Amino acid sequence: MTSPAGIIRTSSGRQTYAPDGLTSDNGLDEKADIKPHQDSTGSHGLSDDDSRTEAGYFDGEGKETIEKAVDGEDSSENEDGIFEPIHPGDEATLRRLATQLSRTQSSRHAPSRRSSTNNSALERKDTLAGLELNDPVFDPSSPKFDLYKYLRMFIKLNEDENIKIKRAGIVFKDVNVKGTGAALNLQSNVGSLFMSPLRFKENFSFGSKPSKHILRQFNGLLRSGELLIVLGRPGSGCSTFLKTLCGELHGLELDKKSTVNYNGIPQKQMMKEFFGDVVYNQEVDKHFPHLTVGETLEHAAALRTPDRRPLDVTRKQLVKHIVQVVMAVYGLSHTYNTKVGNDFVRGVSGGERKRVSIAEMTLAGSPIAAWDNSTRGLDSATALSFVKALRLSSNIASATYAVAIYQASQAIYDLFDRAVVLYEGRQIYYGPAKHAKIYFEEMGWFCPQRQTTGDFLTSVTNPSERQARDGFENKVPRTPDEFEAYWQRSKEFANLQKDIQQYEQDYPHGNEGELQGLREVKNDQQAKHVRPKSPYMVSTGMQVSLNAKRAYHRMMNDKASTFTPVIGNIIMSLIIGSVFFNTPDATAGFQSKGAVLFFAVLLNALSAIAEINSLYSQRPIVEKHKSYAFYHPWTEAFAGIGTSCRNLLSRPSLTHLQYWIYLSNSCRPCAST
Repeated sequence: MTSPAGIIRTSSGRQTYAPDGLTSDNGLDEKADIKPHQDSTGSHGLSDDDSRTEAGYFDGEGKETIEKAVDGEDSSENEDGIFEPIHPGDEATLRRLATQLSRTQSSRHAPSRRSSTNNSALERKDTLAGLELNDPVFDPSSPKFDLYKYLRMFIKLNEDENIKIKRAGIVFKDVNVKGTGAALNLQSNVGSLFMSPLRFKENFSFGSKPSKHILRQFNGLLRSGELLIVLGRPGSGCSTFLKTLCGELHGLELDKKSTVNYNGIPQKQMMKEFFGDVVYNQEVDKHFPHLTVGETLEHAAALRTPDRRPLDVTRKQLVKHIVQVVMAVYGLSHTYNTKVGNDFVRGVSGGERKRVSIAEMTLAGSPIAAWDNSTRGLDSATALSFVKALRLSSNIASATYAVAIYQASQAIYDLFDRAVVLYEGRQIYYGPAKHAKIYFEEMGWFCPQRQTTGDFLTSVTNPSERQARDGFENKVPRTPDEFEAYWQRSKEFANLQKDIQQYEQDYPHGNEGELQGLREVKNDQQAKHVRPKSPYMVSTGMQVSLNAKRAYHRMMNDKASTFTPVIGNIIMSLIIGSVFFNTPDATAGFQSKGAVLFFAVLLNALSAIAEINSLYSQRPIVEKHKSYAFYHPWTEAFAGIGTSCRNLLSRPSLTHLQYWIYLSNSCRPCAST
């Protein structure tokens, strides 16, 4: 007697749906009969909790039952007439059934392959044989574009022409960081003007400012080609940790006993000659709002384009091509002619603006980079694509990245090699990402079934979210100091110290060989007329030229701010000049003519005040570009002055022309003669 596909009969004779793995969709025979597992309720069926925790469905008694059935011996259930008898011809069916269920069980209980290989798509063994440079897989405008093959081809072209690529790792020991500033900042209001004299000590403090210990005793190692995920609640020190790795110590104080080096090169030396190779991407997006996405990225690419280029392509061609590739990777191709915008200027969306920031730092081409919550504002698919791009860059170009993510999906987390967990400035774990969950579970914390590893590691530092396992309520650490003490006594910490010692033996402190190697690679990429010890890729003349081009684009894209002051000055000169129209050309008109001169100077002086706000708004952007080693800040100021000279000179010229020729009537005696 047969049953419909996916249906089995219970002991009472009632038909019901078969459990997972027993339907015909999995390639199983509908006529196959198996011995059911007795569940806790006493009914015959497969219990999810019991059967899936065993080694397999056909271990122990179940295996013996199959063997007896194959030999023609009926089980007790068959004797009672519960199931139909098993015929000798069903041996192949039973073997196939056992194999299929064994595979189903192994796939359920086996750890995720992504934890060991990070991502199957990233470990592909695609070959470049038979692919030409004009193949669609290398064309960023083609739907067949393949970033994996493109990066492999790009690396191959550089290796064929002996163009070296920078690689470096990071090791840090006993890192302690302090910050200065008030613990509480009050919002200023009208009453603050009258209360400020009462807070004399706050406004005029001649002693040392109080400092706060932000990071305590951090140790770690990040080899070349590895990805580090930084996890912690807001305020735990994730941003400070990333800034410390990249040397962004403005407002921070690094302890003198702390050690941070890059393949043996001290951080001080690295920040002096190679600060463009260790960059930090801040959480806030800072761009010139009136520039288009294409202009923003092309400017960044032009400033970091090396002098030696594969296939002897021109600088302009390589800039265009690299920008197209980066925009295709981050889904920005459709925004090429769209303004970046900000809170006041209409432009791309917030998520696209975040991707512009990511693309801009990608074009910097730094071998070491830190990304501070760069997935904020991105949807899950885009965030995963971003981390996959970092994974590809690490695998192929041996880049080293540290990424702080507050909400990481399991797919994103599995792409990382190492993980660090922060708890109020303490380091409570640093090691392989795939072992972090096991570490905290062995500590005594419970991870719900559907909770991602990243959320679980972060929840451990939240007293209102974490949950101890049964029997560990009084054994698990609770305070940040207890977590830190547990970590420093763990075997994982001891293994980390051994890895650091071995790494320091391979790359001793003050490694002159690595320092000289980085210098040679940098000098090989620098343009002509650039100092050998300069961290910049292009000369100062090229920096001024590129910044002037960008300033011109900013001026033309913001026509309202460019031409409104000129028109406004003309109107103001007409109004003021009309007041002194037909001034007598005698001693009685001296006072009026003096007033005209005063207003002429005052009008031009006041119009220049409007430039102050724009200068302050540009400052954070220029500072960011300086940290990326794009250009000297003074080249931006010089280029801005040169570009705006025509506009600044036309403004007073037209104003004075209205004053003296038409309205002040100062040329009337000449005209009458």
